[in-house]
Amino acid sequence: MPFFRTTYNIFKDKGEHFDPNWMDSNKLELPPQTHWDYKRELQIEDVNLWEVIFEGGFGVYASWDPYAEFYMLTHPLYFNKDIEVFYGRNANKRVMKRMKELGIPFYVNKAWIEPENMWLYSD
Repeated sequence: MPFFRTTYNIFKDKGEHFDPNWMDSNKLELPPQTHWDYKRELQIEDVNLWEVIFEGGFGVYASWDPYAEFYMLTHPLYFNKDIEVFYGRNANKRVMKRMKELGIPFYVNKAWIEPENMWLYSD
């Protein structure tokens, strides 16, 4: 089951965005999302909700609302960098490459990509 956090949860209270009604169904219930229009570059402050990709020293998060090719990687306190962001076309490949470099585990699953968003994934 995926986990979600707001930007405030990630940086301030370490809480989790959770709705107990999600457990009232036999299927996976997910929070609502809007799609980013890519008219300008997405910023961390624009994101209402993040899907947690990895947490454990490092944190890796994917923008859920708005839904976009935008990832945030947070570093443990002992690193010089605090945050890295990956946005736009092939951001998924760039964040996975960085995760490999840092030894952060991840899994690749097949996912449906809406036809109008395919340009983000093609070279």
